[in-house]
Amino acid sequence: MKKTRILIIDPITFRGGSKVATESIVNLLDPKKYEIIVVSSDSHSWKEDSFKKFSLLELQYLKNKEQGIYYFLKHIFIAINIVFARLRVGKIDIAIGASGPGVDLSIYLLKRALRYKLVQFIHGPVAKSKTIGKCLYRADEIFHLETAINSIKDALSTQPCQTKDLYEKPRFNILHNGLSKSKWPSQCQQAKPRVFWASSTLKWKGLDILLDALKSLEECSKPDTHICYITPKDTPLATSDTNIAITNVQWHNEPKNLDTLRAESNIFVSTSTQEPFGLSILEAMAAGHCIIIPSDGAYWDKKLVNGVNCLKYQPGDALDLAKTISLAVSQTEIRQSTGRLAKKISEGYQAEALYLPVILAFEIDSAQPSQCPNEDY
Repeated sequence: MKKTRILIIDPITFRGGSKVATESIVNLLDPKKYEIIVVSSDSHSWKEDSFKKFSLLELQYLKNKEQGIYYFLKHIFIAINIVFARLRVGKIDIAIGASGPGVDLSIYLLKRALRYKLVQFIHGPVAKSKTIGKCLYRADEIFHLETAINSIKDALSTQPCQTKDLYEKPRFNILHNGLSKSKWPSQCQQAKPRVFWASSTLKWKGLDILLDALKSLEECSKPDTHICYITPKDTPLATSDTNIAITNVQWHNEPKNLDTLRAESNIFVSTSTQEPFGLSILEAMAAGHCIIIPSDGAYWDKKLVNGVNCLKYQPGDALDLAKTISLAVSQTEIRQSTGRLAKKISEGYQAEALYLPVILAFEIDSAQPSQCPNEDY
């Protein structure tokens, strides 16, 4: 039986939450029916051995261009990589944009020529631009986080086709992230308090806030801490310094034993503000951690209750974070009870159930979008 061939375009140079979520989704597909091809700037960040992986070749000068003619030239060059992949593997049936239309523009440039179905995942807010609006209009299926709805509608408002609401089902659907049973996090130990932080070193992820909080504590009160980090390559965005000497802090650069390190800990600290979802938070919940998050109105701030199934601190306030960490470390009952209740909530985030609508979207005969009078970019 001929397999359905799916191509994933990935210009992101590190393994972030969007990449993990995409990999979890396609891993649920029947390998007897589907063949997965990944064209990636960091093919090593895709862990599944069954995927066919091609390195994405980019011009260094164009890598960080995000507007103007050079932005379009960058994506034209990425599109050339897709053409070469097409020549090597054969017809592409489905193309997946794994990040957002502004990052995945290349698959839109080739949609008409290569005649594939285009499925777009959106893991955060999108910019309001005519180009992104046109991409959203031309995609066959779009799955996005709930927190991205307003920005998506803003982008669609740039389009001339205003005779009806462009944000409509069945093309637009909420993406509910989950964890697969086969990769469910190991349960954490409860014998000794230990802090765990895991994210990229991008400034907005807030590593500096955690470090300032730990530095503010007395030497004898600094908790054992695992800091697991990914440093993005070739990014114009500011990043935090790492491997700073702080008592009882251990640094781990892209550790292969992340699950083990998480299981050795039991207090998870999130320091990013307005996190669109927070897959690492969900993973820590599933492991039974006491969850510490900022009270910032983001997804998990709305889902979790301070003092019941998590502990909260004022966003960006290192001293308040230090107090909250000290509370989790010193109060065993609070640490363990919030962890138990957070774990119970995580059990409702089963990937096999939550990603089912996405899996069904890979059926080739799904509905196609209506035609917009102007499809030029």
